[in-house]
Amino acid sequence: MKVDPPERPSTEVHYDDADYLDAAAIERELRRVGEVCHQCRRCLPLCPSFPKLFDLVDATDDEIAGVAMEGFDEVNELCFHCKQCYNHCPYTPPHEWDVDFPALMRRHQQLRAKRDGVPLARKLTTKTDWIGKLASLAPPLMNLANTNRLSRVMMEKTVGIHRDWVQPSYTRDTVARWHRRQAKAPAAPENGHAVLFTTCSVNYSDTEVGRAAHAVLAKSGVALDVAYAGCCGMPRTDVGDLDGARKDAERNIAELLPHVDAGALIVVPGPSCSLMLKQEYPKLLRTPEADRVAAATRDLMEFLYDLARAKRMNREFSTGLGRVAYHAPCHLRAQNIGFRSRDLLKLASDEVVLVDACSGVDGTWGMQARFHDASMQVASKMLQSIESSEADHVATDCPLSALRIQEGTGRVARHPIVLLALAYGIDPS
Repeated sequence: MKVDPPERPSTEVHYDDADYLDAAAIERELRRVGEVCHQCRRCLPLCPSFPKLFDLVDATDDEIAGVAMEGFDEVNELCFHCKQCYNHCPYTPPHEWDVDFPALMRRHQQLRAKRDGVPLARKLTTKTDWIGKLASLAPPLMNLANTNRLSRVMMEKTVGIHRDWVQPSYTRDTVARWHRRQAKAPAAPENGHAVLFTTCSVNYSDTEVGRAAHAVLAKSGVALDVAYAGCCGMPRTDVGDLDGARKDAERNIAELLPHVDAGALIVVPGPSCSLMLKQEYPKLLRTPEADRVAAATRDLMEFLYDLARAKRMNREFSTGLGRVAYHAPCHLRAQNIGFRSRDLLKLASDEVVLVDACSGVDGTWGMQARFHDASMQVASKMLQSIESSEADHVATDCPLSALRIQEGTGRVARHPIVLLALAYGIDPS
């Protein structure tokens, strides 16, 4: 297969480069990468984007050359940025063909947002910290609206969120408020300090995750502080709002950097958010400050695993977890750190069943009514694996995957840190 080299390697085209949103340059790269994908087709079963691309190619005698730009727009519309294809592709950098399909899809998405605009309803779904703040003022009202069938039908018609998508529950006692009431951490804890970037989901909804993280790390002599200035910015990237994502990044860097400079590591309980801090902040801002924060960021379970490897983790569990079905989220797999949650759960379980499949949500894509059927099709392998596992507990690090698991199976999936707290005999609810 002969493939022309890229005009510029994708790793060199940054968000603020003039070429980044150049329509002609993007179309040339779509056709170049599309030719590689057409000849390979290894990613066909991963998501709806690839079947759509190959259908378009097969419908014309001219193959990639015969696909109209409107067709590539349809392919992009079906990409939900799970990043599965990057590690699946044999032609990613440093291969000479330099194929980075997720980066190209993000770039194409930014172009579409600039060209066509973003509907107000879609923009509203990205305001996760704003929604959380409002919901925490009157949680009963928000929770009623999120479970009432009539209001869910109205929500589907107005903001496009499918009526069957399970909405999170909100609480007045956010992690940030709860943490302020806790006793001050010792000045010199046995294994140092860490800082929890709570994420919107944990701060406003999955608050037991924040409390469990505090308790579990305390068991191993780590004092946990909380630093959360607002959303990481990942939802804004879902609609092509790079300017908004930059503002989120700048605000969080300003909040986190003093802790990093004081020697603390940042621990993040949500894989999309840890991916954002680790990989996207340096690309968005291109500053030494963003690089320092990225280098100091760990996924929460990655941090705990490092403690375990250093033989500094408390392993005195009082309650066994039995059989656990653990779902490994796409954005955690994209970090290439291994299955740290699975490995830690094994310490307190009889067996851990690894569910290595996509939930089909990834941001706001899978909760939209127009993509709901396609999203559920992507999630079917994950849901079937969980239902057939006969597990005592279901676990996942991703809050959106947990909501999809609840929608598809009726089972509550809990963060691995919560299950470890239960194994210690601690109820963080």
